[in-house]
Amino acid sequence: MKKIISVMGLSVALLFTCVANAETKIAIVDVVSVLQQMPQREAVSKTLDSEFEARAKVLQEEEKKANDAAQKLQKDGMTLSASEKTKLTNLIKAFEDKAKAFSVDYRKRENEEASKLLTKIQDAVVKVAEQEKYDLILKAEAAFYAVDAVDVTSKVLEQVKK
Repeated sequence: MKKIISVMGLSVALLFTCVANAETKIAIVDVVSVLQQMPQREAVSKTLDSEFEARAKVLQEEEKKANDAAQKLQKDGMTLSASEKTKLTNLIKAFEDKAKAFSVDYRKRENEEASKLLTKIQDAVVKVAEQEKYDLILKAEAAFYAVDAVDVTSKVLEQVKK
């Protein structure tokens, strides 16, 4: 029984040694750089700007009114009636709420579009890995050190542009 266990243990050790000695092809990709250089990024930015342009203009007009109300409250606050103070305070609060909602909506849409771009980058990384026979591709941020020879950022960018 001891011989069988010893032989099995030795076999398993030899198997793992062979796997460990197999050459692993590793690369890194700078996802942030690819994202910044993608031609689609500019199109997404323009789309978001046009989508939110009307709301932004309305918000800018309301910001001016809210700033005027805040200045009036600060300057004439002691002499204003309670109803006038409440009216100005409500105007400011309404602007702040609309600005917050605008910001949340914009960030949500921006994240949706960024997610689509990141999916394209991920698909490009997979294609490069398959074409170049890489076993592992890491984000550049995850690597402490890497030589330029293992950086496939330019190949991924080319793939994304297709």
